[in-house]
Amino acid sequence: MKPIDLLIGRPSPDLQAADKLAAASQIILSQPERSDLALTYGPDHGEDHIRRQVGDWLGQKYRPGPGRITQDRIIITNGASGALSSILQKFTDPLYTRRMFLVEPTYFLAVQTFLDAGFGQKMRGIPEDDEGINLEYLRRQLEEDSKAECIPDAGAPITKFASQGYRKLFKYVLYVVPTLSNPTGKTMSMHHRVALVELARRYDMLLIADDIYDFLAWPGDDDIPHEGLELPPRLVDIDRQMPGLSEWGNAVSNGSFSKLAAPGLRVGWCEATPSFIYDLSTFGATMSGGCQAQYTSFLVYELLFSGMLEHHIQNTLIPIYRRRYRTLVKAIKNHLYPLGIRISTGKPYEVSGTDSQGNRVPTTLSGGFFLYVDFPSDDQFPSAAEIIRIGREEYGLNIAPGEIFAVKGDIGSFKRAESTFNLGTRLCWAWNEEAVLIEAIERFAKAIQKAKM
Repeated sequence: MKPIDLLIGRPSPDLQAADKLAAASQIILSQPERSDLALTYGPDHGEDHIRRQVGDWLGQKYRPGPGRITQDRIIITNGASGALSSILQKFTDPLYTRRMFLVEPTYFLAVQTFLDAGFGQKMRGIPEDDEGINLEYLRRQLEEDSKAECIPDAGAPITKFASQGYRKLFKYVLYVVPTLSNPTGKTMSMHHRVALVELARRYDMLLIADDIYDFLAWPGDDDIPHEGLELPPRLVDIDRQMPGLSEWGNAVSNGSFSKLAAPGLRVGWCEATPSFIYDLSTFGATMSGGCQAQYTSFLVYELLFSGMLEHHIQNTLIPIYRRRYRTLVKAIKNHLYPLGIRISTGKPYEVSGTDSQGNRVPTTLSGGFFLYVDFPSDDQFPSAAEIIRIGREEYGLNIAPGEIFAVKGDIGSFKRAESTFNLGTRLCWAWNEEAVLIEAIERFAKAIQKAKM
């Protein structure tokens, strides 16, 4: 029996833009005036023409209310994971920063980055609700922590000083995937986005938003084309548009081309205020080695400028992922719903799309890589651990225990998991083809039935 992996969260190899990257490489390397720049150390924040191109592309995709995204709001990074580490190193301090909040269930592979930055004992999970984050829970945490703080801000201990280049340190940080989240696939409501920015400003909190699935979105209605779909405003857009924006802002958008072109490129971008972006460019690795994705950013520029990347997204990625998603959902409803399992959807995010006649029509947002299924909570249903064990040992099925999405360092997160997201699991449709997805869910159902015996 060939193993099937529903945990792995990456594009299948056939969806990587190898042919387009080969063409871009040929163009760059065949022109010395371009290859000379691409192959040497680059500016710390990336080449200006590449930053400009990324900003223009983001503006076309998001159509942000505050207006054009200028190059001074963009830095080229070596992907979302590397950028997250850089942000924590530059704008937080393990003594001064009071709490590190992560929306739970959380992207489990990001947790180590927060541990590496020294926040193990300060990490706290904030539960999701149907609109993406339990705001009242977060508000209570912030209020209680502020009251408990006995050291005046001016005298708070720090390890990083302004004279050493750390001009801004945040008291709090919240890590979140607002749109088509990992692991649950939920999209945060507009109300919660605005309220979250307001909270961030009140408590000097930095919102680190992984906005990496936004461009892999399609309408929830199957008969509406994906072209022209409205996207939710990012937290960084809301922060820029609301009156009272500070020099540093309270949100940073962390983006990546890993899910759009190929994970091995290791190139992405961050968007924030110009001051934030400038200081992020003075991170130690960039000060020493320059732009962390110099050559690959030239490839991405060529893909953007030529339209090859947008063609790949619109004509390859979204159509295939949309079919795989529909196949997975249908299989779940056919084989798992009769066993009491349900897809955890949250409150649908309403957007507008364009129908086949060119009319703007209301729809809901779907897409990304993941969905979450909930198991029945009654005592008669087998434990998630037993289902996963049988699935792995007898049916060659790799699925994730829900507890891996808890926030390490927060005992309360693991306790909450016992009665919430550990009674379920994340499933990914990006890696497997449709026939394999169907077989995987059939095996999943058999594992559950076997566990019931």
